[in-house]
Amino acid sequence: MSPITEEAPTVQSRRERLRDELRRDVLAAARHQLAGQHGLSKLTMAAVAKEVGVTPPALYRHFENRQDVIAQLCVLIVEEVLEHLRAAVARQEPGDVAAALVASTRASLDWAVRNPAEFDLVIGSGIRSELPDGTASHELQRRMSEMVGGHYVPLFRTLAADGVPHPADDEIAPALAEQVRQYRDAVGGPDLPLGVAYLMVTAWRQVYGLQCMAVYGHQEFAFGDHVALHEDMVAALLGQMGLDPHPTVR
Repeated sequence: MSPITEEAPTVQSRRERLRDELRRDVLAAARHQLAGQHGLSKLTMAAVAKEVGVTPPALYRHFENRQDVIAQLCVLIVEEVLEHLRAAVARQEPGDVAAALVASTRASLDWAVRNPAEFDLVIGSGIRSELPDGTASHELQRRMSEMVGGHYVPLFRTLAADGVPHPADDEIAPALAEQVRQYRDAVGGPDLPLGVAYLMVTAWRQVYGLQCMAVYGHQEFAFGDHVALHEDMVAALLGQMGLDPHPTVR
């Protein structure tokens, strides 16, 4: 019998390392241009190349165009947000779904307020304005939704197993039910009861609305600090799900 051989680990070539380093530097420069310099409308390949210290043609060997840079930046930003959410959940008691949901929504609000330009790009109007091709925009939004769904769907799947109150399929308006079904299947929860997916969507529309208020300064003459409003909203959402909105670990 021939001896068992182990496959040698793949060694990244110098060319591959340089390519990955350039990609990271380009995305970091693009984010700097977005958030700290001139905003999305002024984010150009020439400006990014100048900040990185390469010629614009060098960028086109690694990125198809400006839209490609923006799309990859969107994914990078969502990955960062998810890191914050996972860290917030890790501080809670294991298995405490209510605490995980509260910690996640608060972490996402805090991140949004600290990063308004990034929020506007990935969740506001940025994607649609920069990717006018509807197909490209939809594909990117779908990918980001799948990423976020990887965090939230398991939590709502646990709630479903615990018998969280939710509407029956025929209690949801047919047109809305079809949209919720498409969303549920896209974010990776085809086994999730439709009524529980509906809870996800209805919770998100409120969370999104409050985040927009905080980021864009809507009604800031009264709600300059949105924490109290956030706490009230989350407590109400948890109450609708039959969960106890107890304090979480910050």
